[in-house]
Amino acid sequence: MEMTADHDLPSGVDIAMLLRRAQLRKQLACEAALAQVGLTLPQWGMLYAVAIEPDSSTHALALFIGQSDQSAGAVVARLEQRGLLERRPGAGKAILHRITPEGDELVRRCNIIVEDVMTGLLTGLTDQSLRTLRTSLQSIAEAALPASTRSDAGRAASDDLSGPSGIRSATRP
Repeated sequence: MEMTADHDLPSGVDIAMLLRRAQLRKQLACEAALAQVGLTLPQWGMLYAVAIEPDSSTHALALFIGQSDQSAGAVVARLEQRGLLERRPGAGKAILHRITPEGDELVRRCNIIVEDVMTGLLTGLTDQSLRTLRTSLQSIAEAALPASTRSDAGRAASDDLSGPSGIRSATRP
């Protein structure tokens, strides 16, 4: 890993590549495990997001799962066709989402699957390392948001309204 001259720290490029490699390997492991129940990682992410923040807009869900509005809309449509999500009109053009009982049951099963995968991937990290990792990833995710969204997300986090999701600030009309 290349170190910067000033502080003997890894460069931003090195960290970006490490994050990318870790994300890809996590994605492959989760995709393989979720395939057992007929879901993809983005589909599970959408079900998870809707389960913890019902009545969220497609845009808010897209931000949460890291997809474009168009991609998130396609995922929602597939999940709705399977009877796992319901959509209803919100304020203005917003479409709000709720999980169905079938979707809730499936997301609970998937949460266990993903938890098992992540437990395997994170084996060897101490509790303190896991807390530091979470804090660091939250900081990176926050810094990567557009400035207008960042202030809302930071306020929601400081109000402890967003819980682990961080999407509440972008969900309500």
